[in-house]
Amino acid sequence: MEATTSKTLTIFCLVVTSIAAVSLGSVEETQSLGGCLMSFISVEGCVEAINEAVSHKKFDELEPKCCKAITLLGDNRWPILFPDQPYVPVLLEYACKLLGYVPKVENVEAAP
Repeated sequence: MEATTSKTLTIFCLVVTSIAAVSLGSVEETQSLGGCLMSFISVEGCVEAINEAVSHKKFDELEPKCCKAITLLGDNRWPILFPDQPYVPVLLEYACKLLGYVPKVENVEAAP
C-alpha cells in the first residue's frame, strides 16, 4: 500500500512540476493545459504508464483505456503537454496500435 501511495505522490509531483515548468501567458492557456491533463488523470494508471513509456521506453503498462485517451486527444493538444517533444504522440499512438488497443472509430464523417 505504501508503494502505491508513494508512486501516486511521485506522479502527482511530476504533473505539478510539469505544469509549473510551462510558461503560461493567459488563463485560456492554463485551462487548455488542465483540460489536456484531465484526459489522462481521469484514467487510472494512465499518467504513470505514459511516464514509463516516454521516460523508460516501457510500454507494457499502457492499458486499453489509456490508449483510448491517447488516441482521442486532439493533435493540437499534444504540443501543450509535450512542447519540445513532438515524437511523443507518434510514439504513444504507435505503441497502442502494436498492443492492439486502438479504439475503433465509427460513424465519422468527412469535414466540410
